[in-house]
Amino acid sequence: MKRAVLLLILVLCLILTACSKSTTSPVDTGEMPIRMNLEPALNQGFNVSQVRVTIQKGDFSAETYLSISGNIASGTFIDLEPGTYAIDVLVYDGDTLIATGQGTGTVEPAQTTTVYITLQFVPGALDIQVTWGLPYENCRKVLLVGNSYTYYNGGVDAHLEQLLAAAAPSWDVDVASITLGGATLEEHLQNTAGIYEIEHGDWDLVILQEQSTRPMNDPDAFYSAATALHNIISQSGALTGLYMTWARQNYPEMYNPISEAYNYLGACLDALVVPAGDGFHYASTLYPTLNLYDSDNSHPSLQGTYLVACIMLAKIWNINPYGNSYYPPAMDVMTAGLIQELAWNTVQNFSGNWYSKALSDQGQFPEELMIPAQSLPAQESGLQIAM
Repeated sequence: MKRAVLLLILVLCLILTACSKSTTSPVDTGEMPIRMNLEPALNQGFNVSQVRVTIQKGDFSAETYLSISGNIASGTFIDLEPGTYAIDVLVYDGDTLIATGQGTGTVEPAQTTTVYITLQFVPGALDIQVTWGLPYENCRKVLLVGNSYTYYNGGVDAHLEQLLAAAAPSWDVDVASITLGGATLEEHLQNTAGIYEIEHGDWDLVILQEQSTRPMNDPDAFYSAATALHNIISQSGALTGLYMTWARQNYPEMYNPISEAYNYLGACLDALVVPAGDGFHYASTLYPTLNLYDSDNSHPSLQGTYLVACIMLAKIWNINPYGNSYYPPAMDVMTAGLIQELAWNTVQNFSGNWYSKALSDQGQFPEELMIPAQSLPAQESGLQIAM
């Protein structure tokens, strides 16, 4: 009997000890509350009906709709693993997307970090410019750092300058490039002439394009070189952007690891990510008439380069390229319209209003969406250190 009692006491002690350990063990997850001031939207006459927030870290993603009370939207993500999360926000008035926001949040164990997101309006027309949010819209000197994915077909920089000249001629935006054939960002980091240009060029935004397979095959090298360049860019007073490339046409499985690597690094550096790779990915099923690849299944065709420039226009300056009067002389207006539409839908993550019915139903490019043709300046080739 005594032995049974002793055994029972021993078992109870073990249970109490286990419970004690479980209640005192360190917390390995954290929370991410999000609180957003909607007053700027309300002051513009909008009635905010929904605020959708998505967070992402690597292959993990979660989504929630914030509660709206007066001019404040709020909500909390719980049980998150430690680390830096990319955050995307979509704000709706009814079914209409009226504003977007991007940001990052870092979760630490047993700590609560409040995330503040800055919103920017989605313009309903190309002549509307609202500076409510990210500083990228104010950029007037932009430098692209990359390789042949940047300089093919006359250069993304050249086409982007032409698009901007048509959309906002008074801005006088300067877009240039530093390109080395087949280069990695690690090689750009070792290019003293290129580093000098970044440090002394008085740029507002420097956009980095990694060698096409490195984010998949050696992401740590990508992260390391891009972070080192980001530090140089930040010290020069400029902002950092990342130009996400695409999967090979005959190797579509590349898309996910490349996209995740760029989005993860963008979250870590709090840098803008230009989702060109997403555009190529969506086009394969949603815009099958477009031919975005060169014959090598890797480099962009002229259509592909033009798509990248249109996505940059939409992502950096929040300008809808649909209806822009500039498109390459070798391209017809219908193809240009589809590419412009694809670019805008890519940046909006295929949310809000689509314009594809206008093209498919009317069989023409709607004239009411065209920007009046501008007298475009002669296009410079940009700064090209090597081919």
